[in-house]
Amino acid sequence: MSNIKLVAMDIDDTLLDDKKNISLKNKMAIQKALEKGVKVVLSSGRTFNGMIEYLDELGINGDDQFMILDGGGVVQSVSGKIIYQQTLSNAAYRKIDKYVVENNLHYNAVDVEGNTYTSNRDFIDKYTVLQAFENNKGLIIKRPGELPDDFEIVKAILNEDGPKLDAITPEVNRLFGDNHYVVRTDVGFLEIMPQHVNKGNGLLHLAKYLGIGIDDTLAIGDGENDIPMLEQAGVAVVMENADDSIKKLADFVTTNNNESGIATAFEKYVLN
Repeated sequence: MSNIKLVAMDIDDTLLDDKKNISLKNKMAIQKALEKGVKVVLSSGRTFNGMIEYLDELGINGDDQFMILDGGGVVQSVSGKIIYQQTLSNAAYRKIDKYVVENNLHYNAVDVEGNTYTSNRDFIDKYTVLQAFENNKGLIIKRPGELPDDFEIVKAILNEDGPKLDAITPEVNRLFGDNHYVVRTDVGFLEIMPQHVNKGNGLLHLAKYLGIGIDDTLAIGDGENDIPMLEQAGVAVVMENADDSIKKLADFVTTNNNESGIATAFEKYVLN
């Protein structure tokens, strides 16, 4: 019998197929696990508003179900009770904004309520528009000096096409990596978060809160920002569509996101 009591899974390119849908097989496997009393936790760089439609579709709701959002910056119940939260200081926010402006880059920042901010005015890039659309709270165009002195953010996201991000990543790590967690979350997204914020620490905080041993947890992911979660969990499952460097961390490589890889993993580790 399975001893897995909590499954933490990424959303994009993991739970969702390439058309951003949840397959019927994945949905049925997750619902069987929930009926069994297993905690199924969506763990994503998305904000609450960017996750809620999938939680609703899966029937994950209420005070006793949980989510890891903002890349691990916030851990909360689906009903909104905050278990853990970390933010970047106003000084850090201003430093990031200064770097972006001086280097003519594009970025957005997300606050604790899931609002999207940018100081870019001449041109709003497609990635910032996508972020604001997912967050479903509009886009606030303001410079740090136009916001309160105690304004803090959960994370900043540098948005550029892949080759541009490849080029600036070493410098961003040099400037911010010592005191922050810098991670590439997708082709056009390079995120800067508080130093100890990642999906792995989010999982640790949630497991401790629930009284679940980390050995009784399973993580499923495909991307660089899933690595801390895969390393912390008792069982690490990596999607077939992930890079080989991430597959090396896997206890099991499941089928890809278009072939119901979540259901395959659940059948192997959770529903037996």
